[in-house]
Amino acid sequence: MEKLNILLVTGLVTAEHQGRIMKERLRELLEATGRFHVVIVEEFRNITPKFLEPYDAVLINYDGKTWPTEHARRFGEETEAAIYDFVAKGKGIIFYHSSIWVDADWPDEWRKLLGGYCAMDQGCRRCPKDDHFVEVMDEDHPITKGVDKKWMNVFDDLFTHVIIHPEAKVHVLCSIYDDVENYKVPGFPPPHHPVDIPDGDLNKMKGVNQYTPVIWTNRYGKGRSFVTSIGHWEALDRFNFITMFVRGVEWAASGEVTLEKPDRSGENRLKLFPYYG
Repeated sequence: MEKLNILLVTGLVTAEHQGRIMKERLRELLEATGRFHVVIVEEFRNITPKFLEPYDAVLINYDGKTWPTEHARRFGEETEAAIYDFVAKGKGIIFYHSSIWVDADWPDEWRKLLGGYCAMDQGCRRCPKDDHFVEVMDEDHPITKGVDKKWMNVFDDLFTHVIIHPEAKVHVLCSIYDDVENYKVPGFPPPHHPVDIPDGDLNKMKGVNQYTPVIWTNRYGKGRSFVTSIGHWEALDRFNFITMFVRGVEWAASGEVTLEKPDRSGENRLKLFPYYG
């Protein structure tokens, strides 16, 4: 089977997301499946449609800043227009982890491409708890098929009150319940991530005590978006997550899923990351 060409876009990433080593870890995982060839770029401005032609999908692992309260640097109108055109004509895009965050000046079309997004000025926040049970919402989708219905993700971010764009065609694959009890801890909200708490009542925060999407797909023109808002270093040692991630990249790039879960039988139990291969 011919390999799919993936352009991994990174660069400005906040410190806790370990951008310089995470990019290599993502490439290693994807290429270990034998399904992908990955090229990494750290400067993604003044991009033209011709530059994107060789690729089947673009994987965005980019914050646009090095500290959460800084204003995120966009890719620029020329690059953004090239991406819209790339996906609308039938290619794919993958948004990884904190790349779902947008600032007030980020265009509506970018939010539509994401399908779901987070924005500080609209009540989105990071839950202070690090460990969560992820629940599969659609067990029959080819990306989630055979994945455990409920599984633990550890030492990761839960971005809550994800906003679904009204014109997007979002299909939620996995969610996490945003329990208000998780916020009753000293030091919340932290100074680097302000949170709107109406009347000082945690129960009045937007989206609390509800399921919040963490993995979803979106249709954009003739193309496809795959989005995961979880994805710290530790998530890449969770077999349920890496199965969905590599399948999601394959689905975004080709519209189909052929990849299986890593084989952990027999001596394969001794294999370390990237588990495939």
